[in-house]
Amino acid sequence: MIKIYLAPLQGLTDWIFRESYTEHIGTFDKTFTPFIRMQGHDFYRPSQCNDLLPTHNLRQKPVPQFLGNNSESFKRFENLCLEHQYTEANINMGCPYPMVTGKRMGAGLLEHPAEVEALLDGIFAETKLKISVKCRLGMHTPIEFEQLIPVLNAFPLEEIIIHPRVGKQQYKGEADVEAFARYAPQLKHPVCYNGDVRSGNDVKLIQTQTPQVNRIMIGRGLLENPFLLAEIRGQELTHEEKKNKLRKFHQALIEHSKEKYSGDLHFLKRFEELWSYHAQGFENGHKIYKLIKKCKTLTQYEGVIFKAINKIE
Repeated sequence: MIKIYLAPLQGLTDWIFRESYTEHIGTFDKTFTPFIRMQGHDFYRPSQCNDLLPTHNLRQKPVPQFLGNNSESFKRFENLCLEHQYTEANINMGCPYPMVTGKRMGAGLLEHPAEVEALLDGIFAETKLKISVKCRLGMHTPIEFEQLIPVLNAFPLEEIIIHPRVGKQQYKGEADVEAFARYAPQLKHPVCYNGDVRSGNDVKLIQTQTPQVNRIMIGRGLLENPFLLAEIRGQELTHEEKKNKLRKFHQALIEHSKEKYSGDLHFLKRFEELWSYHAQGFENGHKIYKLIKKCKTLTQYEGVIFKAINKIE
């Protein structure tokens, strides 16, 4: 049975999304928090830590994700995880944005295998957590991954999640499934595929090329099609079931958001980004998205989205 994970997408798949989705649409085998970034030995934005609060994660228990480049800052992060009774953490070696990679974090670490080794060596010297890694194939070229394989194989990692692009691509171009299929068997740990999964057929293609891989992480494809999880699992839903689930899901998003945001404009900024993906799953989705961008109040927003959901046929 294939395991399906929810990708950590900054500003999108936080506790508000995860809790709403789990309650009303479906349950993942694992969820992950968007990264909690460290700067020096402390948190870059302490507010990011709220995503780990047990009161925000009643229906699913995510794997907290660390963004940093030294074991001293990881220790600070680990103490937070242990305080909230988490047992596993994920190390982000995949974020492609220049403001991160320029500081040798995220994908910026990948062209420095000695620094990756030092980070993991320091972490495993005293960690009480299970540790997994989410990475790309390199910063500039997939060949960089060949130097990382022996480094990753030297540590008792829980699993390795690979997005088969390089950092300089960010999210442009195609995911290099052939490179993933070439490198995945060389890793000693369980491997999870992540990148451009938008249909059940995409999953079948990946499994055909890498039959030993039984873990798939989905992110933007799920934002476009909230029922992608059900599709991959072969679950059929009627139009009426989809409408009911979507209606409850969006209502839960709104209610949970009231705990985090004050003022309609903060609400609307969050939902506008979600709908830049979500609208693609609707007929005339571009028109729905335009209407959402014009909304000035939460009441206007609710009118637009619930009308769109009611029109699903």
